[in-house]
This record gives sequence, C-alpha cells and structure tokens, in this order.
Amino acid sequence: MGLWDLGSISDAVYSLVEDIPTSISGTRLLEIADQKREYVEQYTGASIGSNSIALQFQGPLTKLTAAETLNYMQLIGADVSSVKLGDFSEKKGADSNLNTVADNFNKLAMIELNAFGVDVRSYKSNG
Repeated sequence: MGLWDLGSISDAVYSLVEDIPTSISGTRLLEIADQKREYVEQYTGASIGSNSIALQFQGPLTKLTAAETLNYMQLIGADVSSVKLGDFSEKKGADSNLNTVADNFNKLAMIELNAFGVDVRSYKSNG
C-alpha cells in the first residue's frame, strides 16, 4: 500500500460512505482528515506527516475520518442508503444509521490505536 496522504484518506472515506454531501466533500473532508491526523499524532506520540502517512496509521485515520464525516452528515441532516466496513454492512432502515455507524468506526479506530500504545513522557526533577 505504501505511504498515503490526506487525499488518500479522503478517497478511502468516499469508498466507505455513500452520498457525502458537497458541503462536506473536497476541502472540508481534507480538513477533517487533517484534524484526525493531528489527534492520532497527539494520542500516539508519533510524528505523522500530512503527505507521508505510514501503513499502520492508515486504518485508524480512515475510520476516525469516516466517523467524523458521518457525525457532520447527521448535523446537517444528510443520510446515506448504506455504509460498509469490510464484511460489516449497514443499510438504511426506519431510523438514521449515521450515529450507529459513526460509533462503530470510532470504536474500531480506538482499538487499533490502543494496540500501538501511548508514548508516555516523564522526567525526574530535582535529582
């Protein structure tokens, strides 16, 4: 797969989430991806460039970006007919599925991030 950039993350989100409104697509989606990149950077302590995203961070970043995109879609009243994540598929029913799918994406991303561990920095003062 190689290194990705924020555009690659956006493309992956487009393949996961149907009918992303034009008010979210394009530059706004890139901004969401960049915010999530910064979140993952702070969470893991790793340095992740916007145009050199390593393979290990691509999955969590895609899922976090998709979750945030779904949350924005819910805020503006958009809905999708279906969303898929691997073998998991959610189709529109009586209620909006955006919240459920966004929660699932967040949970999966956090499981992946927790597998990396967190960079804890400490120091000894006065001694």
